[in-house]
Amino acid sequence: MGQDTQGTRVRLEVAVQDWAGARLAREAGADRIELCAALGATGGLTPSQGLIRLTSQVELPLGVQVLIRGRGGNFVYSEDEQEVQVLDARLAIRAGASGVVVGALERGGQIDRDFAQRMADVAQQESERQGRHIDLTFHRAFDAARDREAALETLIGLGYDRVLTSGGAPTVGEGLEALRQLAAQTHGRIQIMAGGGLKPEGIGQAVAAGVDAVHLSARKVLSSSGGPGGGGEASQIEVTDADIVRAAAAARDAALAEGR
Repeated sequence: MGQDTQGTRVRLEVAVQDWAGARLAREAGADRIELCAALGATGGLTPSQGLIRLTSQVELPLGVQVLIRGRGGNFVYSEDEQEVQVLDARLAIRAGASGVVVGALERGGQIDRDFAQRMADVAQQESERQGRHIDLTFHRAFDAARDREAALETLIGLGYDRVLTSGGAPTVGEGLEALRQLAAQTHGRIQIMAGGGLKPEGIGQAVAAGVDAVHLSARKVLSSSGGPGGGGEASQIEVTDADIVRAAAAARDAALAEGR
């Protein structure tokens, strides 16, 4: 498991899509960010190399985790798609990422163990090459796994640091019991990070379920007409809302204080 040890504090991770969002998240109380692109439209895709390089300069306690995902849709990937993701992961780390967020399934709903192993190998090789620990997070492909208990044991065996999950439900609020069971299953061997439709007002319940981290996008949508060729008159852009991040940090701190 990674250097972010369990049991000390529930971490707050915020998904952001630009450099400004990373700075806002840091200033508003985030411990860590997940960097991605096209969050609202696809659930998140791999961001550009330039964005990774710039954002990795933002000083956060636990750094920048880069989402590695080439397309939206299901998590069953062709050999070509997997090759691209493996290379994207390596390049993201070399561009300064503190870790990568990855995941794939087989058609039967099991964790794609071969792909998960390849990503673990990349993280280990780059850790040794750079002399620093590279975090490895399995994303919400986990929630589509047929047997999440078995999937968790697979990821523990491969040395993953954490799993982002809603407990298999559409949202964290609906998956609290499953999250509680997953947290109990880990025995400190891997971190459970609650994410999926999570809002500041639901963070207290997530913390009470025993998770190690909470994850939310903290985004708001602004109108921005692209004109011809730019998305049309109804175009929108997504930005990080610092007020939501502050509310999330306050809710996390309040929940921890109540649990003492």
